[in-house]
Amino acid sequence: MLIDFIIRNYVALANSKLQKSGIKPYSLAYWREKRDGLKRFSSKHHILTPSYRVLKTAGADIPVPELKGLYDGVTLGSWTLDAESMTLLWQRLVAERPRVIAECGCGVSTVMFAKYFSLHRPDGILLSFEQDEKEQDRLNARLKELGLEKGVQIYYVPVSDPAKGYDFHLQGGVEALPGMTKFDWLVVDGPNGADNSRYNTVPVLQQLANPGAVWFLDDSFRDGEFAILEKWAALPGVEVEGIYPIGKGLGTGKFK
Repeated sequence: MLIDFIIRNYVALANSKLQKSGIKPYSLAYWREKRDGLKRFSSKHHILTPSYRVLKTAGADIPVPELKGLYDGVTLGSWTLDAESMTLLWQRLVAERPRVIAECGCGVSTVMFAKYFSLHRPDGILLSFEQDEKEQDRLNARLKELGLEKGVQIYYVPVSDPAKGYDFHLQGGVEALPGMTKFDWLVVDGPNGADNSRYNTVPVLQQLANPGAVWFLDDSFRDGEFAILEKWAALPGVEVEGIYPIGKGLGTGKFK
């Protein structure tokens, strides 16, 4: 429908204007009010998400010099993290220098974190949880090809019920995985599945978070992820700061 097309492009333009006033996360209350206002004109799901046409970027054009050449032939922003979110994460990586990073869903972020370790934290550790064994094998091969495999551990964690997310219990619990250690950062961009499939990542992994560890949730403008943020906000020891007005919505917060 024409109205949905107009709304998608309006959202992209509005987020661009917010960015000009400084990149920062805006509260869930802010985005809830904005979402409810847009729903007066359309009942379409994920109404806060800009058009994917706007979000797609050729990997070769990523505006981070240190990442040039790593994503040639890859399209960012459709099924992957978008270029804006990757740029923000890179800037925060360099500023905050986390040593141990956990991620849910391997992919373009895995390569970015491995590159960060090679340049800034040679003692760094990446704990990556992946639901697809073929993707696990592909990323391991890609990292070896790039010479960036040092410190990276990709764990295969299946998903039998998309509504419940990763089956960490099948591995004897996340703490039983070899090489598991406490982390400084958590980036959630998986698993794929139902609207609630990413919910259990924070409550399960919270036990491994260092005090003050930060977390990020990609796709936070989608209805399912927005609802997950609202649930996380009610968890003891979890703080939801809000959503950055970039890409598909990058939610962020801290473990207290």
